[in-house]
This record gives sequence, structure tokens and C-alpha cells, in this order.
Amino acid sequence: MSKVSKNVKVSAKPKNAVAPDDAADSLMMKRALAAIGILCLISTIVFDKSKEMGGAVFPIMCVLGAAVCAGYLYYEKKLTTENAVLLIIAAGFLLRLNYVIYTPLSETTRIRQHDLFAFGGQKGHSAYIEHFYNNGFTLPDFDPTAKSQFYHPPLHHLLAAMWMRILTTFGMSYTRAIGSLQFLTLFYSSCCMLVCERIFTRLRLKGGFKLLALSIIAFHPIFFMLAGSVNNDVLALLLTLLSVYTALRWYEQPTTKNILMIALSIGLGMSTKLSAALVAIPIALLFLMKLISDKKHVYENILQFCKFGLVCIPLGLWFPIRNAIRFDVPLTYVQRLSENSDQYVGSYSVFERLFDLSDHPFKNVFLNRVTTGADYFEYNPFVGIIKTSIFGEYNFADTNETILPFCRILLVLNMVMISLSIIALVYFALKKGGALDTTEKVFLVFYQLLIFFYFIKFCFDFPHNCSMDFRYIVPTAVLGAFFIASSAQRFGEDNKKKEIAVKAVNITVTSATILFCLSSVIVYIMLGA
Repeated sequence: MSKVSKNVKVSAKPKNAVAPDDAADSLMMKRALAAIGILCLISTIVFDKSKEMGGAVFPIMCVLGAAVCAGYLYYEKKLTTENAVLLIIAAGFLLRLNYVIYTPLSETTRIRQHDLFAFGGQKGHSAYIEHFYNNGFTLPDFDPTAKSQFYHPPLHHLLAAMWMRILTTFGMSYTRAIGSLQFLTLFYSSCCMLVCERIFTRLRLKGGFKLLALSIIAFHPIFFMLAGSVNNDVLALLLTLLSVYTALRWYEQPTTKNILMIALSIGLGMSTKLSAALVAIPIALLFLMKLISDKKHVYENILQFCKFGLVCIPLGLWFPIRNAIRFDVPLTYVQRLSENSDQYVGSYSVFERLFDLSDHPFKNVFLNRVTTGADYFEYNPFVGIIKTSIFGEYNFADTNETILPFCRILLVLNMVMISLSIIALVYFALKKGGALDTTEKVFLVFYQLLIFFYFIKFCFDFPHNCSMDFRYIVPTAVLGAFFIASSAQRFGEDNKKKEIAVKAVNITVTSATILFCLSSVIVYIMLGA
């Protein structure tokens, strides 16, 4: 990392400057996208998820294979940033695939799933998918609040039903087609890596710093879990990240095509999960700041904003408006658990929920839940974020007791990475100048803070243990990875004469990232072994 940082020279971006030409990188990502799609299709044919699969041979071979490839490229002096990016993406994909392989899914088996319920039933994401499969892809003709999870916009469930219909049409059994839904979410989770690479390139991360940020995304546990989770979270996340990327691209190249791509990304995201609309707030701020600063093109910008609204608003709001008209469902309806639920934590005061650690929550490395052997249900959302970002709402020791020491190490390293991201966010926000202008910096910082404070509000609006899951705020991991890498890169640029300080920062950030990624890989290989 230190060698890379010495060679990186980034000058302040002139006003209205266009991002460096990344056509070659873009072509590389398109080829990576095609490769991931083909591999997911092959995996669908090869792996029968209706049967138990697991073991450590496959992932260890993948890790060793990646290490051998990296060593060969380094020896041949061909380990360029581009090749390293492809190796990281390949390793990230294989580890996601490994998680999917050992995480069973069938009509009655559902491991580490959220609100899926059993196929063949009348509620949950499974029933929603089966409705489209069994009814010619027509919308439910009843009050969507009457059945659990049917209030969600239908894009993910519709695509999942279409995927199952294609597989069964070509002769795959219905049971096996259900398991193959995880290869669809595997594709979405893997595509998140590609979009993040584009975001990091657009934000001018270079060399080892881009590799550092991309490694966090490739090996972060939350993306492993999302790869095997057959609900609408990961598709909504992918479309949210696309919204961020297209917004940054439009800001530098404000064409009608680019703003319509933002509209499609946000609109389709809202057609997947309504909470994807949150990204529209910082993007609206980006639009406003662009309008104020670009006084020569006020008319053209306003016309573009109108085109954006004509596409995004109906695409994003058609389903809640339909439900409001036909069934009198509030536009922002979210299913709420009862206060009689054992997960209810609303009886704690605001102070207790935010600051009380008297119950020693970190004595248990996993989320405290009575249903998984703990003495109480976790009620502190900060603790919830730290734990669920790497373990979800699950107790891995129930699957493999020998995994516990490694989980403790991963928990500590996760807290280190979160601390680094907070420090980096402050440095990024306060440090003037650099490769990004004020508007871009405000956009990124505002979005990160908005997600966090919206999540805290959500935890109090829906005061249940399951509301404190990091899966609701995964974009903070992407932005956090960027802030860490960007601040380390900027510190090196601004302190070239202070070699000791620069090396200390680079060693700290690089070591923490490598150890975090390595611990994540070990835990998630052991989980399936």
C-alpha cells in the first residue's frame, strides 16, 4: 500500500471536469458481468440445492487457486491494478458461491432467511413468489396487508417466479428450482462488487487504495449472507448502488441519458423495496446543488429534472399508489410486529437503548436473543449494527462450536474497521480540496449520515429486536470502505514529506483490512465445513 501511495498523484479537480477515461476498465467490468452471469447459470445446472452440500475442500481450493494466480502474476510482473481487481472479484464471487452451496433451501428447509417461511404456505416471501409462479405473473387481487410480506413492491418476487418458471419449463423439478433461487441472489450480490468498483473508480480511488476498498466489499460477511438470502434485500441494494453510481456519472456528464439511468435505478429499486427511495434524498440535493452552481444551463437542467420525474415517480410509486386507491393502504405502510411479541424492546427508555451497556452485550459474540439461548433480547441498535453486519441475527456456534474463537476475532476487527470508517468520514468531510469537489463530498457525507440516522429512527419506530439488522443499511459499508481508502490516499498525498506518518497510516489501514477480510473468509469457510 505504501509503495502505491507514493506513486499516486491526484490534483484538485477543475470545475466541471470530467472523470478520467475509464473505457478499458468499463469493458473489463462488462466482461466480468458476463462471466458472473455464465457461472451463475452453470452453478444452477451443476448444484442441486435440495440436497445437503458443504465441506471445506471447495473454498480452500478456491482460495489456494486465487493465491497461486496472484503469485504467478506477481512473479511475471503482471500483477497490475486491473488484474488484482479481477482476482478480488473472482475470489469474492467464489466465496459467495461457497456460502450459497452450503446454505440449504427447499420447500421446507430455509437456513438464515428473513421472512421467507415455507414454500407451499400462505405467507412470506415464498408465498409471494409462488403467487406469481402459479397465477400467470398477475398481481395479487386482495389487500396486500392481509398476508405477510405481500405489501412489498413485486419486482424481486416477479423475477424470482420467472426464473423458476424458466427452469421448470426446461425440465428442472419444482423443488430444485426453489433452491436455485439462491443463484439469482448470488448474481445480484456479485454484481454489487462490479458496481462498487465503478463507484470507486468514479470517485478517483487509485492503485492499492481502490484494491483496499474493493476487498472490503468482496469479503464483507454481509454480502455473503445476502447472496443466499431469498428476499428482496439484495436486489434493492444493487439498484441503490446503481443509483449512486449513475448520479455521480450524471454530475460529471449531465446528459439526458445519464439522468434517465438514475431515474430507472431509483424507480426499479422502489419497485423492489420502497425503502430504496431513501437514496433519492441525497440525489435530490445533488440536483439542487448542480442547479445552483451551473447558472448557464438552468433551463436545460430543469428540463432534465422534469424528464427524471416523469420516469422515476410512476416507476417507483405505482404499486403503493395502486394499493392506496384499491385497498386504502398508506403509501409508506410497513408491516409492524405486535407489542406482545417476545422481540419487543420498546419498554426500554431512549437512554437505555442508546447508552446502557449494563447487560454486557459483548459477552455474547452474536446478537442476544432469548430464542437462541441468550438471557435477553438485544435492545441497543449500535450493538445490533456491530453484530448483525458480520453474523446477521444468527448464532453460528449452534452450527459449529469450534467457530466461536474466530467469531470473537472477527467481531473485534469489525469494531476496528467501523472505528476507522468513522475517523475517515470526519477527515474526508473536514479536509478541503482534493480530487472531489464540494458538491460530491456533501453528497457522499450527507447520504452516509442520512442512512445512519434514518436507521436509528427506524429502530425506535419499530422497537423490535429484528429491526436492528444491518441488512437495512448496507450502503454504509460501501461508503465506509470508500472513506477509509480515500482518506488514506489523501493523507499520503498531503504529507509526502512525513514518510513515517504516511507509512503508519497505510500500515494500520492495510493491516486492519487484510485481517478483517481474512477473518471473514475463515469464519464463513468454517461455517460450511
